[in-house]
Amino acid sequence: LASWYFDDDAATVAADDKTQKSSSRAGPCLVDLIDTFTMPERPVNKPFRLAVTDFFKGGAVGSSNSVSVSGRIAQGHVQVGEHVTLVPGGVTGVVKSIDVDYATEDWAVAGDSVVLMIQNVDIQLLSIGTVVCAGPPAKPIQAVCRFEAQLVVFDPPVPITNGFPTLMHIQSLNVPVVIHKIIETFDQRTGEVVKRRPRHIRKGATARVEIRAETPVCLELFKDSKELGRLMLRKNGETIAAGIVTSLFIK
Repeated sequence: LASWYFDDDAATVAADDKTQKSSSRAGPCLVDLIDTFTMPERPVNKPFRLAVTDFFKGGAVGSSNSVSVSGRIAQGHVQVGEHVTLVPGGVTGVVKSIDVDYATEDWAVAGDSVVLMIQNVDIQLLSIGTVVCAGPPAKPIQAVCRFEAQLVVFDPPVPITNGFPTLMHIQSLNVPVVIHKIIETFDQRTGEVVKRRPRHIRKGATARVEIRAETPVCLELFKDSKELGRLMLRKNGETIAAGIVTSLFIK
């Protein structure tokens, strides 16, 4: 920082009056510059979505028929007393309490890390990757086994071909998947198709592929939800590709 903001002459910073003495100054103070950044908007007006990262039985005294789920709210908002739907499964429960950063609150919004205690839900229906959605009449997230994605390939140990098995990471969920079909490769800058139905995807290429999962996975299109529409592919402990969801095959 000294080499950027000051010249080679010695600079004296007085902490008591926040004055800085130097022969020249190349730009604004770093803290003042950070204060000018625009805060990103939280998607609080979208349908409620919470990807479950952990869950356990009960939560409060007298809550034997309740389960508690934790995670970060991807979008929307939730209040105590609201009905919510768990996907996969489609079971509906009622939010009995909300903890935001270990403090009990009546509501929470997108971006908050929360623990929700939900009544009338069987814990056996929950798993890591379950998504808690706004209850009826809101439309819940889709759980699919087939979808299309746009991938940027990094440096896979072997060429990616049709039928390539890998491990998909989305939120806290890790699920085995297969790249069922390579649809096309294209130039990421121009969007121009380079080759249709290529035999493999080379290092550094951008491709559109069809992916199939062994079990249903809760996904959103990236254009609708950046949090639930992004994914990573890993093989033998290394990240080989990252991408976004562009299309869902809904039964």
